[in-house]
Amino acid sequence: AQDRQERRDRTRDKAVGDIGPGNWGQPSETGPVRLGDVADSRGMSYPPPPATYPPAPGPGGAPGAVRLRGRTPRMLGWIFLGLAIVLVVVGAVVAGTKGLSKVNDFERVSVAQGSGTITLDSGKYLAYYEASDVNSGIKSVPLPTVTLTSPSGKTINLNTLYGGKPRSEGTITSKLTYEYNGHNGVAIYQFNLSESGQYQVRIGQSLGTAPDSKMAFGSSIAKGLVVGGVLIVVGILLGVAAVILLIIGYVKRSNHKGELRAASGWGGPAPAYGAPAPGYGPPQGYPPPPGYGGQQGYPQAPGYPQAPGYSPPGYAPPDQPNFGSPTPPDGSG
Repeated sequence: AQDRQERRDRTRDKAVGDIGPGNWGQPSETGPVRLGDVADSRGMSYPPPPATYPPAPGPGGAPGAVRLRGRTPRMLGWIFLGLAIVLVVVGAVVAGTKGLSKVNDFERVSVAQGSGTITLDSGKYLAYYEASDVNSGIKSVPLPTVTLTSPSGKTINLNTLYGGKPRSEGTITSKLTYEYNGHNGVAIYQFNLSESGQYQVRIGQSLGTAPDSKMAFGSSIAKGLVVGGVLIVVGILLGVAAVILLIIGYVKRSNHKGELRAASGWGGPAPAYGAPAPGYGPPQGYPPPPGYGGQQGYPQAPGYPQAPGYSPPGYAPPDQPNFGSPTPPDGSG
């Protein structure tokens, strides 16, 4: 029995020791190596390395996290500029529709003719002196005498100058002029009418009246011009402020970009997110570790027939000899 056990051990050790080159096939110091515990190098592999690496982060943190300075002035500048354009356009429309557009509807009587008929409703009116030499820079204006006769026959003498002063003082405290659609005029009288209908007009010439002069009667254009002018002025001021803010914002942005380029050390702007960082080429592939699939110098281990009487899943411990009663060798007993 002992001899048979020794033969089985020799057969087992030979089968285990012949498994391919390398010390991984030799019996270990603590016991035989089980065939099921030996790794098959042919079935092992590593995934390929990535083609590229994420770009190096720019100064200030992750790519794309840098917020350039001057953003608030630029934003306010564009907002102010938009408001300025709107205010200027609206002011021009108001001045035109609520102010100057009324000029075409004025009732007119030639000073040279001296009389005429006009149709007016009850309300507040102004009498304008029109002549080709009238402009916004006019310093003095003739004061023709004007008398109106109402539909009921009531006579109205225009003696109150524009601004509230009496005609006898000869001083117009407020200047209201227009140059629109071929009509150049300046307000000289203000008056109220209590009746609506046709009025007879008589005009007396005065010193300095132009040959082409006329007296025009209509409502005040001051309100429309004032409102439109205020809107235009505010729009212009906002436009100036917008330009200043935009200049400040873009100067700050340009300086910040220069600082980022200097901090990057690459001689150019920080790389955009997702693009390879300058100075870094694509990484090289990594060779597989020695002793694994694809490594040169290790031929494929041949298959071996199972040794007779050998069970791959495990080994039963050998029978221990009975030291109390030695067994005689085969053939002697």
